[in-house]
Amino acid sequence: MEKANTARSEIILPNSFRDPYLFEDIISLSPPVIERGLKCDMSRVNFIEPYSMVSFLLLGRQYLRQRGEKLSLINIPVNIQQYLTRMDFFKQGFFRITEELDERLLLKRTSFSRRVLEITEIPNKERESVLVISDTISRFRKRASQILKFWISDNIIDLFVTVISELCQNIFEHSLDSGYLSMQTYSTGKENIVRLVISDSGIGIMKSFENSKEPEFDTEADLIRLAMSTPISSKREFGYGLCQVNSIVERLRGILFIRSGHSSVTAVYNKKGKKTPYMFLKNDLNIFNGTQISISLSG
Repeated sequence: MEKANTARSEIILPNSFRDPYLFEDIISLSPPVIERGLKCDMSRVNFIEPYSMVSFLLLGRQYLRQRGEKLSLINIPVNIQQYLTRMDFFKQGFFRITEELDERLLLKRTSFSRRVLEITEIPNKERESVLVISDTISRFRKRASQILKFWISDNIIDLFVTVISELCQNIFEHSLDSGYLSMQTYSTGKENIVRLVISDSGIGIMKSFENSKEPEFDTEADLIRLAMSTPISSKREFGYGLCQVNSIVERLRGILFIRSGHSSVTAVYNKKGKKTPYMFLKNDLNIFNGTQISISLSG
């Protein structure tokens, strides 16, 4: 990974947009980028998946809020700029790019739309959020047969609707900030992956429980794990949000990744012959405000 040079005005980003774990490299570079107003050179990036895309969007929003100016992206490979443009990444207004794509190079929505949900802002106000969530669920239902074509079953669409509804509701109930949703089916090698991402840069899970007497936990990762396995909530008497989502991911034999503040928890349910999940807890990560959630199925 290339470090920022104090004598330079830009930083070359590593090719770390392939999964939530690699994206930690980008998070670790964000303090000098924001503090010194560095431009981000994306020449080494050759692939971006939905979690990394939405998380990078949140970092761009943080940059704009702290510096009062847009984050400059330079040397973006054409295929990456095509993808980000198609997913409405630049429409959010947090980034400055040096060159617009020729209209002839833009990806056509008719050839791509059925496999994606473009980046959608989820407001932190209940009334506005309910309308956006309803519209998002409607779009998902229309595209679900293609988004979930490798996993389609009688009730999988309804299960994902429940997940979208619960996690988006958490944004206006807990985060004190707006968030973003995106979903996509893509292939890497011989593997097909569908990934749903719902993330915000609000107060995070730990702070949302700071005035609550329960539950008891040792670390931030323990609290995240507890929220995944127990119906707890800092707002509702019975908080089934993350607990219900975790149960659905387990039922679908998927992977649930939750990051908040300095910590993350990964639950892996897709190992054949494994009755209990692989659970990975990490603490002392670089601070990343809010809560970022990735749900993946592979096959």
